[in-house]
Amino acid sequence: MEFAEISSFLDTTADKLEEFWDIKCLSNIANQRVPDFVMSGRGTLLRADIHILWTQWFIESICDPALFANSNQGYAHIFTTVQRRVPVIFSGITEEERNKISTYIARLVDKEVQRRKTRKRISPSLYDRKLLWDIYGPEQRCWICGYKFTKWAENKFLSYINYNEAPLPLFVDYMTLHGLKERHICVEVDHAVPFSKGGDEEDNLRLACGWCNSHKSNRVSLYDVSLKPHTLVHPKLGKQSIPHPFWIVRLLSVRRSCEYEGGCNQTVENGQLTVFPRHPEGAMNPTNLRVICPEHDPLGSNRFVSRTIAEQFR
Repeated sequence: MEFAEISSFLDTTADKLEEFWDIKCLSNIANQRVPDFVMSGRGTLLRADIHILWTQWFIESICDPALFANSNQGYAHIFTTVQRRVPVIFSGITEEERNKISTYIARLVDKEVQRRKTRKRISPSLYDRKLLWDIYGPEQRCWICGYKFTKWAENKFLSYINYNEAPLPLFVDYMTLHGLKERHICVEVDHAVPFSKGGDEEDNLRLACGWCNSHKSNRVSLYDVSLKPHTLVHPKLGKQSIPHPFWIVRLLSVRRSCEYEGGCNQTVENGQLTVFPRHPEGAMNPTNLRVICPEHDPLGSNRFVSRTIAEQFR
């Protein structure tokens, strides 16, 4: 991309808060092609998540699933509602095409309704936990970050009697605070597709560390979190930007491998991964997060701070 194009894009989109209510300005911004450098290599994930969100908004604007989730009205009412709106939205199509698109949208709405209906969550039995543990093979790790579960975590997860006080680490990663709480190093059963969004209880189950599972929760999109990165004062590095934990979870769960420029075979299946900033003095938002393994981590030992200091970061 030429310098002139870069300058034009920034000039059109940056520092426009005073024009957020001006439709002409907004139209001009919307018509811009977002350069790859703005995405910092995260274009696929950022675009995919926003397209999914836009599609969800579009479908729900035609027929709100919340109105049917816990009512006696079924698919017939949903289809009728959608069928009334489709001619307004798609005015230039044939009756056959309207019926086809009405059926398609109504089924999508109905599927979302079924997801939202009150379901009883069943805690995995000891048998289920042992089965899932065995399926994961000889080296059980968190499916998201690759954290290797300790013998203590295994004993606790499988309800063995002989497990002592949690072996919490003396030093923790200041960007994640993984290991600051006992739950962080526990083994938990995670629904890859959140239970609240229709995830089932069979092939959808994964082993996750408590840190990843708690921060993943029922979120599925980077845009589920809109907070700005926090800042803290590192004892050696000074003031540092800290990403929202879910951004880390989302990126790790999708990328799943070290992004070292020279190539690296480290993945969440053979080691624990974390993140560091592409631009050290930049805010740790999703476009500035890079997946890294311990071997290629530029931060080195500076990544870890004592538990006493980490407690102040919570």
